[in-house]
Amino acid sequence: MIVHQFYLGCLSHASYIIADEVNGQALIVDPRRDIDIYVSYLQEHKLSLKGVALTHFHADFLAGHIEIRNRYQVPIYMGQHAESEFSIEALAHHQKITIGDVVVEALLTPGHTPEGISLVVRETQDARPYAVLTGDTLFIGDVGRPDLLASVGVTSEELASQLYESLHQQLLSLDDDVLVYPAHGAGSLCGKNLSKDTVSTIGEQRNNNYALQEKDKDKFIDMVTQEQPKAPPYFLHDAILNKKERPELGSYKAFLKAPLDIKTIINHIELNHDVVDTREADDFHTKHLKGTLNIGVQGRYAPWAGSLLDPQRPIVVIAMEAELEESALRLARIGYDHVVGLASWESLEGQIEPDQMGSTQRIAGSELPQLFQQEQPVILDVRAKGETESGKFPQAVNIPLDELPESIAQLNPQSPTLVHCAGGYRSSAAVSFLQANGFTEVKDLEGGFKQEYV
Repeated sequence: MIVHQFYLGCLSHASYIIADEVNGQALIVDPRRDIDIYVSYLQEHKLSLKGVALTHFHADFLAGHIEIRNRYQVPIYMGQHAESEFSIEALAHHQKITIGDVVVEALLTPGHTPEGISLVVRETQDARPYAVLTGDTLFIGDVGRPDLLASVGVTSEELASQLYESLHQQLLSLDDDVLVYPAHGAGSLCGKNLSKDTVSTIGEQRNNNYALQEKDKDKFIDMVTQEQPKAPPYFLHDAILNKKERPELGSYKAFLKAPLDIKTIINHIELNHDVVDTREADDFHTKHLKGTLNIGVQGRYAPWAGSLLDPQRPIVVIAMEAELEESALRLARIGYDHVVGLASWESLEGQIEPDQMGSTQRIAGSELPQLFQQEQPVILDVRAKGETESGKFPQAVNIPLDELPESIAQLNPQSPTLVHCAGGYRSSAAVSFLQANGFTEVKDLEGGFKQEYV
């Protein structure tokens, strides 16, 4: 028996291949959209694919079930309460899929979403459970939030009630040594306290997961419905697309062969299209094309792009040559398929006229006393609200980065503005966003906020 995890750190996403190596059959669970990694694994291990399963309709990435179904002509397995445009093999509670001699049993575990399932894996029909793929129902250190996809006719409180039953009646009925394989890890906004670990056991979670310690159902409902982080705007976009009979992964690679010139890119900026520069913040601030937005591909690029970009608006990507394809691919992973062109910074830099070139002033912490004395700038803190509890500038305006597009009207584009986050990544994106929207007196606090600055 094979239970192989594929972990994609930039999306905190785990997908799986379950296989019987002797019989040469396999099942893919919760795949990402670029499926080459699974194709290679199947070929390397000489496995034939029996199907692809989704534990639920994901909101934080576009799943690859359509791409896999079309390539291998296999069924898509989901829980019996799933409603989609594409055909599924609906799994009832305790219904089993056989993968050679390996048995995968579906448990209906709603709560994060109404259609959620978990998959219990046994080496043979008569064997004890070896592992359970819990999707977004049970994480390492947390449980799935019930407020993301509360749909018409079902509230987050009702989903939380279902989540309690799924955890205590289904998953915690498994033995302590059963391995727990979730669909996400630390950094995902599908929960609020996810561990960096990507595998655990039922026993470890029974004893150490804070959300499982609350035995009172009403108190559990209150706990999991309160103080959840704000969901990025693209979550709804992805959740809808994951239910649709949608096009396969786009042909962004074609743009690699025909890079855009500076004139065309400036035309996109003038048309109010999104032009994203994915270079490091240090490089972007030194010089960049005016009107572009900096979201570094080396950080949590896709989630922040999903917060700052409109999924329906044309997107142009500027990146270092070596990172160009990756920058476009990561947008496609969250269903941002409106990429209309790519260009490397190396090819563009020499084409940019002096009046088209921008830069950003960065302020070191040691320079703050003089700055405050001279300018008294508006201090814009783009950290999440919970981060400010550990320290903040008393006079700061706190607008988390993902809320900046909808809250920019609160700021005066004519006022000197100092932007900061915790480390510099988010503030670079915020500064570029403000500059692209007409703010001319904007500075970035290099390295982010430190308590000693107050």
